[in-house]
Amino acid sequence: MKNMEVLPLDPKSGTSIKRDVHNIVIDADAGEVARAFNDVMIDTSRHFGLIKLQRMRANEGKPFSVGERFQGQYTLTLAKDEWPKFWRNVFEDLYENDKIQVVICEIQNSMLSDYGELTLLELDPKPGEPYRMQYRYLGHSSPKSGSPIAGSSMFVVTPIVDMKELNALGVSKASRLTQIFEYQEQTEFFTYFFSAGGLKLHNQVVYSQAKQAAELIGAKIIDSDIPKEYQQGL
Repeated sequence: MKNMEVLPLDPKSGTSIKRDVHNIVIDADAGEVARAFNDVMIDTSRHFGLIKLQRMRANEGKPFSVGERFQGQYTLTLAKDEWPKFWRNVFEDLYENDKIQVVICEIQNSMLSDYGELTLLELDPKPGEPYRMQYRYLGHSSPKSGSPIAGSSMFVVTPIVDMKELNALGVSKASRLTQIFEYQEQTEFFTYFFSAGGLKLHNQVVYSQAKQAAELIGAKIIDSDIPKEYQQGL
């Protein structure tokens, strides 16, 4: 991960650049939401959908800082709970073997992970400015390895101040967490995977992150444009 490079979006590639934007409304102040979102992200004991955030050992337990690199790992030990009972039992039996655990770890790191570098973190913005966090995806362009996508994920938290909107939501205060995901798949296989269900998994992760951030401060999600079907399996 230390030697990986930021994977830029390539307008000349045969794979199109895409943009996925979603909004999640939480009944809490923007500053509280932004700080709670940051707190759940740095807590490596948590998982978001089927993803666990892995930080370098030297960064464990410390606040995020711009330039930090980390891994988002799709974890088979979490995914097994969704499998048919027969295959779940087979996996659990195999996983007791130390050598099998090593193989599974290698598969998760090389095929089922993305890697990111934190490039923006604004938890104490100027008055009127939003709270923001952004990371860019890392990998090797030749041969292709690391993250299966190029691009970035941005999270923006803004207060909702329009009284009509607050009244419509039935609350006296709220904030909007906006996720802006710009991406470009690096292989034909992942292009197919993302169109067939990968983007659903990504949206589940985002919703789970927001839900856990809200719960951390005793708040809740009161509105979201992420489909309800994608809010399951968290």
